[in-house]
Amino acid sequence: MKRMIVSGLALALMNTAVAAVSEEEAKQLGTSLTLFGAEAGASVDGRIPAYTGGLTTAPAAYVPGSGKYVDPFADEKPLYSISAQNMGEHEESLTEGTKALLKKYPTFRVDVYPTHRTVTYPEAALEATKGCAVNAKLTDEQGSGFTGGFNCVLFPIPQNGMEVMWNHKTRTLGKYLSVVDSETYNVGSNGRAVLSSALDQDFHNVFWDPDARDLFDREQFTFMFRVDYKMPTRRAGEMLLLKDPANDQEIGRKAWSYLPGQRRVRLAPDVGHDTPNPTSSGMTTYDDNQLGGLDRFDWKLVGKREMLIPYNNYRAIFWTPKEEMLTPNHANPDAVRWELHRVWVVEATLKPGKRHVYSKRRYYVDEDSWSIAAAESYDSRGQLWRVPLLMSVQAYDQKTPFSGWSSMYHDLNSSTWSMYFLLSGASSKIMYRDGQPTGFFTAEEMAGSGVR
Repeated sequence: MKRMIVSGLALALMNTAVAAVSEEEAKQLGTSLTLFGAEAGASVDGRIPAYTGGLTTAPAAYVPGSGKYVDPFADEKPLYSISAQNMGEHEESLTEGTKALLKKYPTFRVDVYPTHRTVTYPEAALEATKGCAVNAKLTDEQGSGFTGGFNCVLFPIPQNGMEVMWNHKTRTLGKYLSVVDSETYNVGSNGRAVLSSALDQDFHNVFWDPDARDLFDREQFTFMFRVDYKMPTRRAGEMLLLKDPANDQEIGRKAWSYLPGQRRVRLAPDVGHDTPNPTSSGMTTYDDNQLGGLDRFDWKLVGKREMLIPYNNYRAIFWTPKEEMLTPNHANPDAVRWELHRVWVVEATLKPGKRHVYSKRRYYVDEDSWSIAAAESYDSRGQLWRVPLLMSVQAYDQKTPFSGWSSMYHDLNSSTWSMYFLLSGASSKIMYRDGQPTGFFTAEEMAGSGVR
């Protein structure tokens, strides 16, 4: 039997619609729950430790501003390893997708390390979360949008699956973040790794920027990001500007694209849902990497479980050369760190009459960072098709996680996989900034900065 860990409050509220929690219920924050909504205590067996404030001290070898985060746990060794031969002993803590990878690929392995609850948040956001707990609510039963929250974990005591997914969609990534010279590779069934794209990404996380309250109230976009493609040569100079809304139905995701051959910016028709994502040359969908609207699926909050997920992957993201990382069928198991954490499990079932390449999806959302750590996507026949595994690290000098961008997507049907946003290159890095030039996240500025 799978081990569920669901609080009595969550069970009582799991299927309610849009109401916020009461003042009395919110008193759990800062006591039995952390101020961001995770269980404060250790697991019964002690394998998941109690939360003690997260990781806020950088390793001695870290160079501030370098954009390369040193692994604070580099000296640790795996507690144990899971392969196809012994996976039955650990079945309760393995996701269905992880079990499928173990069964399909004899070389796939899960190296389990000590669990570290490294996530931290800015103090102002933690204080704001207390208010969001009682004021934030979904705008309708479809989960189209939210009201009553800003610069906080929207739903620290989630009442349904949509609230958990909105916590992921609005998770903290810092105010201004630049991902420089990241690379995405596709690894074919023949084991050959091919560069799909190399690019820069710049984000303004409006929802988590205390100085952007007026902008958020006026435009109702939670974050904006701009992509500048550098490679392959045929795509060099292309740009994409995307703005994610606080309400998918009333406002909707907005996107503009710039093609250097045309020297003009165009509105992009549907940069979301199951549109093939050009960053991976179409091997994944846009909402594989960053959820678009929630309107095409029915969302069910299954509960909370203790699961093995990729976590604290400093070595894999920053320090493993691509020649070592990009092995056939899956990433090099020596590079990927797995830890036992509590996750919210959410299942999404395609609504009758709606269109999507996936008929069902399952998400495992980390209780500390509110980021999707693993997922499963099923095809129209109800067969498991794709298995995303999303890596994370804590930016210990910023009090914010870097989560959900460096990711691995496995296609079980074609025996291929994609590695998103590898940052091991000499010039690759992540940078947290104070801001960007005025107008940087506009179609007009993108058009002006374009080159042929």
